[in-house]
Amino acid sequence: MTSNRSFSFAIILGAFIVAGALIARPAVGTKTTSIGQGDIGVVDVYSLVDILIMSEEASQQRSDFEAQSNATISEYEQRLIGIQTQMSTMTQDDPNSGQLYAQYQQVTQQIQQATNQINEGYQVLLANQIADAYKTIHAAVNEIAGDQGYTFVLATRRGADLVQTSSLTGVTQEILARPLVTPPEAVDMTEAVRIHLGLPTLEEITAEAEAAQAATEAAAAQEQAEEQEAVEPTPATEITDE
Repeated sequence: MTSNRSFSFAIILGAFIVAGALIARPAVGTKTTSIGQGDIGVVDVYSLVDILIMSEEASQQRSDFEAQSNATISEYEQRLIGIQTQMSTMTQDDPNSGQLYAQYQQVTQQIQQATNQINEGYQVLLANQIADAYKTIHAAVNEIAGDQGYTFVLATRRGADLVQTSSLTGVTQEILARPLVTPPEAVDMTEAVRIHLGLPTLEEITAEAEAAQAATEAAAAQEQAEEQEAVEPTPATEITDE
């Protein structure tokens, strides 16, 4: 299982295909509105969700889940190794071989069940993180919309540069995530919402994640080099006649 801060919401963009999704709140003042009237704003909900699920808190939750999951699987694997070690010392006619083989099958099945539960649990964790992120963004959008006098706010991505282009499904999702093809930049509330929530930019959080990954890889390489140096034989000292 891979879990780090570079996790991208684009992977599960389909869960938020809400073409024309509406977040509405009455505008401040006495202006009355009806269908077809009112100021309209747009917000890139997708990029803001990206930022929130790449945050330190959300990333740590996934890391903790991964560590706990690895510990669970490791415990089963150690039991399996112990059984295999015992079986390797037995002959085919050993009366205990059948019992050990049954234990081996049981532990193997337990590993498979635990793996399935972990995968399901991870999906639930991601879904909850995204749902919480959306609620946070929804509340902020409503607050800003009220303050700035927007009656309707549409969730949409801006621009023609698609994120997922390696599959037909990905491209379709990207297009559907843009229900407004040419929303005016002046009505884009995305940056205002980001600042309101005190979030870094997507570029900043990505750069931070990449720097952390680079530091981790450098530390691992240094550790490997030190271990290699420790096992290499020391060159014999040449003895010369005086």
